[in-house]
Amino acid sequence: MRRETENAVAAVLAAVCLLVAGWQAALRAVPRFVPLETDRPELTVSVTGEVHEPGLYVLPWGSLTAELIDAAGGLTAAAEHALVNPAAPLASGDTVHVPEAGTADGDGRVSLNSADAWTLQKLPGVGPGIAERIIAGRPYHTAGELRRVSGIGPATWARLAPLVKP
Repeated sequence: MRRETENAVAAVLAAVCLLVAGWQAALRAVPRFVPLETDRPELTVSVTGEVHEPGLYVLPWGSLTAELIDAAGGLTAAAEHALVNPAAPLASGDTVHVPEAGTADGDGRVSLNSADAWTLQKLPGVGPGIAERIIAGRPYHTAGELRRVSGIGPATWARLAPLVKP
């Protein structure tokens, strides 16, 4: 009888061990939800040009150019509004330059002969390479001469025509 009791106890202990091991294996095999944690650091960006308070600003992650301009006190009266994209997202280290209006008479067009590369890049369809080719092609006697610059096709010219002058 003693042997039977020992065997029964051993069988129960073995069954308990198997159940616990099975339970632990099942917990590891079943996928569980782990929330994704993302690092959203603050952005350090600067704004130059025609804003009331140019300088360095710290903004929350996901901020847009409009929020940077608001933090800088808004655009001045001399700012060229058409060359600033308020919906552009910001990344840490970005610099946003707000150019001055193109002429003293206030027509707002960008001068192909005097604008710097930064201002030219604010035009639609003009990146760093095209801006450098525009500068290299100076002087321009008419705005239409811009069409001879490599990379400016009919569609780009149609967007640029009302925004530029020689």
